[in-house]
Amino acid sequence: MKGILQDLRYALRQLRKSPGFAAVAILSLTLGIGANTAIFTLINDLLLKSLPVRDPHHLVSFGKAVTGGEIDGIGPGPLDMFTYDFYQQLERDHGPLQEICASGSFPVTVSVRNSASGGAVSQATSHLVSGNFFRVLGADPILGRPIIPSDADAPGRGSVAVISDRYWQQLFAADAAVIGKAITINGTRFTVIGVMPPNFYGVELNEESPDMWLPITMQQAVTLQPSLLNPHGLYWLHLMARTHEGASLKEAQAWVTAQVQQFMVAREGPSISPSRTKEIQGVYVELLPGGRGLSHLRDQYSQPLYILMTVVVLVLLIACLNLANLLLSRAAGREREFSTRMALGASRWLLMRQLLMEALLLSSLGGALGLLLAFWGTRVLIHFVIAGARHTALEATPDLHVLLFTAGVSLLTGVLFGIAPALRILGVNVGPSFSATARSATGSSGRVGSLLPRALVTGQVILSLVLVVGAGLFLRTLQNLEKQDVGFDRHNVLLANFNAKFAGYKTEQLNSLHERLLTRLNRIPGVRSAALSGNTPMSFGSWNSPIFIRGSTPAPNQDLSTLIDRVSPRYFETLGISVRQGRAISEQDTATAMKAVVVNQAMADHFFPNGDSIGHQFTIADPGVSGSWQIVGVVSNTKFDGPREKTRRMIYLPLAQLSRDDAFASWVQVRAVGDPASITGAVRSAIAEIDPNLPLLEVKTITQQVDLFTDHERLISQLSTFFSLLALSLACIGLYGVMTYSVVRRTNEIGIRLALGAQSVGVLWMVLKESLWLLGIGIAVGVPVTLAVTRVIQTQLYGLGPSDPVTMVAAILAIALVTLLAAYFPARRASRVDPMVALRDE
Repeated sequence: MKGILQDLRYALRQLRKSPGFAAVAILSLTLGIGANTAIFTLINDLLLKSLPVRDPHHLVSFGKAVTGGEIDGIGPGPLDMFTYDFYQQLERDHGPLQEICASGSFPVTVSVRNSASGGAVSQATSHLVSGNFFRVLGADPILGRPIIPSDADAPGRGSVAVISDRYWQQLFAADAAVIGKAITINGTRFTVIGVMPPNFYGVELNEESPDMWLPITMQQAVTLQPSLLNPHGLYWLHLMARTHEGASLKEAQAWVTAQVQQFMVAREGPSISPSRTKEIQGVYVELLPGGRGLSHLRDQYSQPLYILMTVVVLVLLIACLNLANLLLSRAAGREREFSTRMALGASRWLLMRQLLMEALLLSSLGGALGLLLAFWGTRVLIHFVIAGARHTALEATPDLHVLLFTAGVSLLTGVLFGIAPALRILGVNVGPSFSATARSATGSSGRVGSLLPRALVTGQVILSLVLVVGAGLFLRTLQNLEKQDVGFDRHNVLLANFNAKFAGYKTEQLNSLHERLLTRLNRIPGVRSAALSGNTPMSFGSWNSPIFIRGSTPAPNQDLSTLIDRVSPRYFETLGISVRQGRAISEQDTATAMKAVVVNQAMADHFFPNGDSIGHQFTIADPGVSGSWQIVGVVSNTKFDGPREKTRRMIYLPLAQLSRDDAFASWVQVRAVGDPASITGAVRSAIAEIDPNLPLLEVKTITQQVDLFTDHERLISQLSTFFSLLALSLACIGLYGVMTYSVVRRTNEIGIRLALGAQSVGVLWMVLKESLWLLGIGIAVGVPVTLAVTRVIQTQLYGLGPSDPVTMVAAILAIALVTLLAAYFPARRASRVDPMVALRDE
């Protein structure tokens, strides 16, 4: 230990002697280690961390559970959403599983009024759960009690709420007497019975963590929709189970799949067709480890995060190669010192240990500063991932796993860039080095001493080429997605999300409300047109149902599913969607008029390939949409699931001709003359003028809405571009250091050449030629390596291939430019050497 402390003091003295080198080294390591730690922190949060519950490794989920909403018409394939009556069946008989719980597949935004805070109304995020939800998870509140089976044993019973620690502090100011207090949720009185620990977020790790958990039996009061608890209802629940110790997951999966198939056959009734029976036999349930919870973010960001982790590892490797080169140069200049010390009795092991200590000191300082940088970087990444959510369970604060990761990376990094200079001690000869002149001493290591730095520079060129090409591919992918024709004009449109149910509106009041809203919005100065719809033109949710064309018999297994949206007059005008045939929905499509529908070109082409869709009628399988609908117009196709996705069939129903819950519009679209953000305040005021109680949940431009679908592409492209530029900078520094060291080492030789008549241009070319050789070798090896690596990211690209020649050529030119820039200044210095000074340089 005494020797190690001496080595540490010696290393500190050496770094104080070279503050410029120390600053460059520590900065490089800070950026490299900090980037690795930031990405790993998010990977740990999103992909690796277990739920904060009892024995999470015993939890299993029924499928990936990334689907959310309410669906029907289940076809063959994996199933991850279930009906309420199927859950009740499994709750009574859970077979080889210990116990099964259910939760809603989507969060529900609710209106909350707290009498203790003066009756102010606010919005909160709720999650519907079964009565045994907390028991199955093994999660206990810090105050009060959890929801129990008796709270949720019948529809409409169980007006109790368990709230999160954050919401307890926000709404009740962390009042210890909160248990038993009442809050009003969507007009229904609920009693607070428990407060969960700060780190508990339920089972779904997504953009926004829940504020509260409510009994599943209160679904109607919470969602303000028709009951989803009736027998043969819609599929809308996620299921999780706790397994017995040593239970066979394969046997449990087979049992669950058999239960699902039997349930679906019984649901269809005795008139089920043989073809439908065959379809049901193709339905299956995967039981997957549920200890890490459920997350569609995990499904969306897992591959991008692993790609970014690879990128930052390569950047750190380039930094290590760069520092190894710099330390080799320093070690070469200290050969006479090492020879002297060995002649005085110092062992080679002692000198190697001191050099390694210097490297480890640098990596430790870089790791400590990198940890601070990672805290800030992780916050930026989380903000990117959650897309503006108010609060999230993702944390930027490093835990023990992150600290161990940073310590391990720092140690490994120090060894990686410190081992080459340390091993150089083995090649130092005491006699020649001790008695040599400066010129012979610096060259005493021979060809091996000059070959290793050049090999390291070549490695930097190879890795830089991989990073620059990858960044170029991601950047061009993002550009292709942003330029993609989405079928509507994504400029100058403002979107506003509202919920008339929160203000107590009934179905029969909606037509009057919608008419007043549109009239007032169209009077705002700078507004060209306004419209209402059920969804945004590009949305994460959808209304989907099979349709049946009158006079046409569908083929066996024919896909009849079609997206549905409800829209007001001037919707297509407001969004810039062109009408191909017939007419758009207009003011004449009232509740008493003929039921009219507008379809997109994809739907018309699928069902009417002869182009005669106008005038045809069809019915919609969804029982909430009754009657026969006549096609009056065909509009151009629009992207619905994002710019990457294929165009889907879609129909547009007039808002005024719908009833029940389908008549509620959720979104306002306003086309402005100029910047849509400039009319945000006017739109808010106009809606408040119509009804002050009408809550606006969200206001954004249509460009911001479309950008949500390219968030992970934007994350990859921006970060990979930044890190590729950092890699190029490090490679430039590394090459500059090697060439500078080479020029200094050859000062005598260059002086002799100039004294014998060599021209400055010739000396300049001699030095540049060495750099160009390194560049050529690096590119020759780097191109096939890059082509092999980019095939791995092929699924992340759009509109171009992994071997895109434009990107490859641009990357090679960029690296060549950086290489020439790094080599030019040492070469110019060599060409300006004074021969007389050089010949006296000993």
